[in-house]
Amino acid sequence: MAKSSTSFVFVCFIFLIMGKSEAQLAPALYVFGDSTVDAGNNNAINTYAKSNYAPYGVDFPGGVTGRPTNGRNAADFIALSLGLKAPPAFRLVNTSTLSDRCEGFNYASSSAGILPESGFKGTLSLGEQVDLFRKTVEEYLPLYFKSKDDLSMHVSKSIFLLVVGVNDYALNFLKKKNSGQPFDDEAAAELLREKFQNHLTELYNLGARKFVVFDIEAIGCLPIYVNQQKPPTSKCVDDLNSMVLKFNEKLPLKLQDLAVTLSGSAFIVGKNYEHILNLVENPNNYGFKDASNPCCALTPYGTCDGKRPPCEDRNSRVFFDAFHPTEAAYKIIAQNCFSGSGVCVPMNVLELARLS
Repeated sequence: MAKSSTSFVFVCFIFLIMGKSEAQLAPALYVFGDSTVDAGNNNAINTYAKSNYAPYGVDFPGGVTGRPTNGRNAADFIALSLGLKAPPAFRLVNTSTLSDRCEGFNYASSSAGILPESGFKGTLSLGEQVDLFRKTVEEYLPLYFKSKDDLSMHVSKSIFLLVVGVNDYALNFLKKKNSGQPFDDEAAAELLREKFQNHLTELYNLGARKFVVFDIEAIGCLPIYVNQQKPPTSKCVDDLNSMVLKFNEKLPLKLQDLAVTLSGSAFIVGKNYEHILNLVENPNNYGFKDASNPCCALTPYGTCDGKRPPCEDRNSRVFFDAFHPTEAAYKIIAQNCFSGSGVCVPMNVLELARLS
């Protein structure tokens, strides 16, 4: 056995001897998606979609990680609520962090979409992320578990979080629509749902059973589009929001159908669209003072300017850059999804974790 594999087994054996924390509510959290849950996978990829520089990470323990926000994202907060460490970026894991493999991985990639043609060149599409999980199941987890039954139990009891789809609109469908090409909003949404279902089924076939699926955020409320189009009678660009609603409106029904088809599976929907819309329209209700202006000084591309400091009142801002919420905004949806009601339906993450 290779040295790294021996180290892996040793570290995880010690983990087993010590036992899991009593507060640990699931064996692991596996994360898939785009920049809103990226933990730094793009640091190891030759792509423009990177956030591995200050002021990103200004409030994250240890500083810059590649997360395109000032601190933790929603996936990090959900992991902590489950009694787990934040899942490390799969592409960055090395022998010094092998013990983290016992508690999940993060495969998310900034600018990624459900469709492989969405996103910037080099980033990991959802299909490629699922392939990395396949590699995890076939090559890494067998080093940790003594039997196939133990491995299967680990995967089936783990939580699978998916936050993806906005880049299929921002970096794919919108370009086609704006170029004058024939475009059907409903047909595009159905294509996305079909491909998404296929990838969820792939994860199921690899052993996943407990899914948390966030719908697509209110893209028309992001500062990049609001500042470009300056809607006169609304805080958001309603036409853009209407596009993603075509996808969101039928997503719960599609997941219900999957739950019936895939025996033993459970799906909950995180209302990411409503979350962003509510924060922008009623920031004071959530303790925010500013839902319009990004906290960091921007480049022409809407990302943070690394040469200028961010705002000091980060906990009072909804957005950190022109695309991404602040840690404070992520914390709200993560906490409500974990133990609240109405944000994640038909149950919250705590109830999902407790399912037998």
